[in-house]
Amino acid sequence: MTKIDVYTSTGLKFWRHPAQMNEFRAGTGNTIISTHISPEGHCNLTCDYCSVTLRKTSDRLQLDDIKDYVLKLKTRGLKAAILTGGGEPTLYPQFNELVAWLAGQGLKLGLVTNGTVTERVEDWSHFSWVRVSLNLIPNWTQRIKLPLEKLPASCVVGCSFINTGRQLVDNKEGIIGLLDKLTARYLRVLPNCLLYNEDLGREHKRIDELFTEVNDPRLFHQYKMHEVPPCTSCHQSYFRPYLSEVNGGLVFPCDSVVLNDCNMKFMEKYALCQPGEILDYLDGKIKAKFNPQVDCQGCVFVKNLRVLHEWKTTGVYKEVGPIEHEEFV
Repeated sequence: MTKIDVYTSTGLKFWRHPAQMNEFRAGTGNTIISTHISPEGHCNLTCDYCSVTLRKTSDRLQLDDIKDYVLKLKTRGLKAAILTGGGEPTLYPQFNELVAWLAGQGLKLGLVTNGTVTERVEDWSHFSWVRVSLNLIPNWTQRIKLPLEKLPASCVVGCSFINTGRQLVDNKEGIIGLLDKLTARYLRVLPNCLLYNEDLGREHKRIDELFTEVNDPRLFHQYKMHEVPPCTSCHQSYFRPYLSEVNGGLVFPCDSVVLNDCNMKFMEKYALCQPGEILDYLDGKIKAKFNPQVDCQGCVFVKNLRVLHEWKTTGVYKEVGPIEHEEFV
């Protein structure tokens, strides 16, 4: 089992959920495993590589809408939720209330954060994992922090780094120092996914070369390239929909749609439904307004879609052993 399979979404974890996979093949709506929730459009940073730079930073989800959405998904098998951005999720005014409520629903919780305003989090005991983005902001090695004493022993801390040029090597000491300070188990390294494929390929090659200069077992290189999905329906949207703060709340198939045509925001054409309509979407009463084979030229989740497409068309199930955090597909 590779770090990429454990700590990112490669499609392998889907096989650990036979009930949802069988329901998907049968065409029912009882397919949900996890969901991403982006509650807040505001962020305290302005990163050059941000994939949603053109979002409305004033957009925000209502807590009651999140609760209603989650309760609906629980009737369809929901096991886990990831709090992410959008903006910086810990800036959500009701963040602590939301975390406590989600934990009270018996869900596994993950958090994606820039790590610079972690003092806003009152209770870290509910998180299964936390992923910190290592942003090269002024005074970054001091500003990025986690209260390790408040994290449960079972919580996995990881980091993510968007590399440009020789940043990985030029900032090696600071990066390795932060991994140590955060007790991070891994560092995911990838290029700016807003690049077109030709430039993406070049940057992936550069990262491979940089890895020979930064020899640390915690690092892994995630290869993301833009591909065209093999299906006319976004299969993974039935397993791990993405609730965004856009326009006060819209459900999207994933966070990859912002990469199509480098839109840098969630375009409404990719919205599946309103959060309160999620069951109607899962039951086929609401149809997606886009065709992935035509409209999703920037997809970086094609590996996931191939797994689901092949299962739906062939019915050949793949036996896979236990995977850490397998609820987060």
